[in-house]
Parts: sequence; structure tokens; C-alpha cells
Amino acid sequence: MSVPMHQLPQQQPSVWLPASVEEALLLKHKWGDRAALVAGGTWLRTRWESGLSPMPDHLISLGRIPSLSALTVDSIGNIHIGPALPLSDLMTNPLAGATCGLLLRACAEIAAPSVRNLASIGGNVMTRTGDLIPALLVLGAQVSCSGGNAERTLPLAKWLVTGPAPNEVMTAIVISPSGEAAAEFYLKVGRREAFTPSVVTVAGRLSLSEDGTIRALAIAAGGGNAIPARFEELEAAVTGQALTKPLLQSLHAGILEQFNAVADDYAGVPYRKQTAANLIVSELYKAWRKGGGSDVSQP
Repeated sequence: MSVPMHQLPQQQPSVWLPASVEEALLLKHKWGDRAALVAGGTWLRTRWESGLSPMPDHLISLGRIPSLSALTVDSIGNIHIGPALPLSDLMTNPLAGATCGLLLRACAEIAAPSVRNLASIGGNVMTRTGDLIPALLVLGAQVSCSGGNAERTLPLAKWLVTGPAPNEVMTAIVISPSGEAAAEFYLKVGRREAFTPSVVTVAGRLSLSEDGTIRALAIAAGGGNAIPARFEELEAAVTGQALTKPLLQSLHAGILEQFNAVADDYAGVPYRKQTAANLIVSELYKAWRKGGGSDVSQP
């Protein structure tokens, strides 16, 4: 429920428009917890209006910093996506379309077009529960952050564990080129078809060797208030094995056990676990059938 107008603070926040990351960090250091770094602000606004977070005295907009809204490729082919880049701009970028198709399919599942015109990829990641994160995880994304004096880059999976450091700005989401996949999927389940909080989100990439064995597998799940994560133990256990029905059954059991689902008003933990396992294994089963898979051990 939104906060009634009469309960909103009379003094509206001051808005600052820094032209560089360094200037943004100086302002954040100056105002501390009284300020918030903002790109699109769509997620933050819902928290302010619902009373989950107090509205800050100062909004530090990142929209005037060119590097934070850019999409570039470095000398070794890594794609650097500016965290302030709106989802709609990312979806229509030709370079992103040619290299990050899975991520673009995930963007299309986020809210409504009008929201995607404002919402940024970095804002979705900064929540640590965003629906784009499973897709980014299976793409092996990294996160670059700056504290002003130095920049650090670390795997997104590791960043999700600790969360953003205080007084630090995300400067890029980095995706390395990946080879062709036998299967690549992103699925989101909600209580209605569109414009709904996710119950479960899953993503995956499967690469097969010529003999039909698994060369590489990346699968991830999230949804609701769960912090998305890869199933790295399961991935390692099946790499090098033939994609068979017994192996898929083993993966299903492993996902049920290892998915760190969180209950809320929309769904409980058992439902989320079962849904995630069903979705992932169903997509891998399609890849098995597409490859002409057969298994004499099954009726």
C-alpha cells in the first residue's frame, strides 16, 4: 500500500547531478546515510512509498555520468554494461542483441515497458533479488565497483554474498563472450501473466560435446526475496557425463535440496523449490530430446 500524500515529508529531497563517479562519491561521503545514489529509482520509489525505507534528504542521480550509461566492448571481447543503462535501451542495443540474447530475454520479463524506460540494469542487481540476476549468473557476469581511489572487479556470485560496500558505486557489469549453447533459457513464474512479482525465476546454459556428454552446465534460480544463486556443486557433478533421464532425475532432486527459496505472501518454500526444479529439468529435457536422446533404462 502506498503512503498517503499527507504522510509524505513536506521537505522533498534535494537532487544532485554529478558529472563523474568521483563527484558522486564525494557527495555520498558528504551526506552519508542521508543520501541515496539513484539511477532509474523505480525500485527505491516503491520502498519509499510503501514505508519500507525512509525517503532520503538527498538524491544523487547517476544519469549524467556518461560511462555509467554506456555499453562497450574491450580488447578481449568482454562486454561492459553501464549500470545506469535503462533496460529498454539495453534491449534495443544491437551489440547486446548479438552477444547477450539471454539477458535481453530476461529484460523483457521485467515489469511494463514504461517501467523499463526508467529501470536500470544496475538497479535490478543492486537489490540482490532482481529477476535479471539468474540470467547474469549463468552468463558468468562480473561486477566492477569504485570507491573513488580504486576500482575492484569480482564475480557477481561473490558480490551477491556480501552486497554493495558502503560509499561505493557500481561502475560496470562485465560479461565475457561465451560459446554456442545447445540450450539457453530464462523463465519467470508469477501469480499472473504480466506485471507481477516473481515467484520463481530460473536461467540456464547447456553445452554438449560431440559425443553427447555435458561439456558445461550453468543453472541458477531465484525469485521473491531469495538471493539468486548458481547450483555449482550440481553443475560440477554432471560435467563430463551423458545427458540421460537418470541424470535429469538426479538434478531435479539436487535442485529441490539446494535451492535456498524464501517464503512470502505469494508462495511457500516447497512450492518454489518444486517449481524451480521442474522448470530447469524441463528445459534440459527438451535439449535431451532435441539431441535425439534415448535411454534404455527408462520405460
